Amino acid sequence: MITRFAEKDRYNAVAAGLHWLIALLLFAEIYVGWTFGDMERGAARDLWFDWHKTVGITILILSLARLGWRIANPPPALPARTPRWERVAAGLSHFGFYVVLIGLPLTGWAAVSTGRAALTSDVMSLVNGLSWPLIPGLPRTLHGPMEGVHELLVKVTYALIVLHVVAALKHQFLDKDRMAGRMWPFPRR
Repeated sequence: MITRFAEKDRYNAVAAGLHWLIALLLFAEIYVGWTFGDMERGAARDLWFDWHKTVGITILILSLARLGWRIANPPPALPARTPRWERVAAGLSHFGFYVVLIGLPLTGWAAVSTGRAALTSDVMSLVNGLSWPLIPGLPRTLHGPMEGVHELLVKVTYALIVLHVVAALKHQFLDKDRMAGRMWPFPRR
């Protein structure tokens, strides 16, 4: 059965735009993280790390904006025929994405704020000479735990991405309900 979604059943342009922009940045962040994580310490690694921090802070800002938009503009309801278990799974996965999209940058920021750089500066370097304030007052003893939580959230992110893509493919090709039609740029039909 092919479903046609009315405009009220689709995510609005702001929500869709933020979704795709954050998704693009998240994949860029994963690439940057893998790249600088395997590099020897030095100027080249420092530049990649600056990119990692810059993209991370950008994701944090955009994710907070998206959360605010979602609160002010609730997403469209799922179709009435959607089984309860899928509704629960969708809700949990959306919640999980907000946890990682906000939690990853916060734990990374906290790790930098409790690392070696915090001994000599009150800002962290970003790209193009930009900087971002460190979180004041955090004890250095939090550095290891913040790195550990950051790494755990990376793994949760990978699981959520796989779950999200598999669910979208299931709806598109097995259920043939064209659920992707709720999100731009996919057609409503």
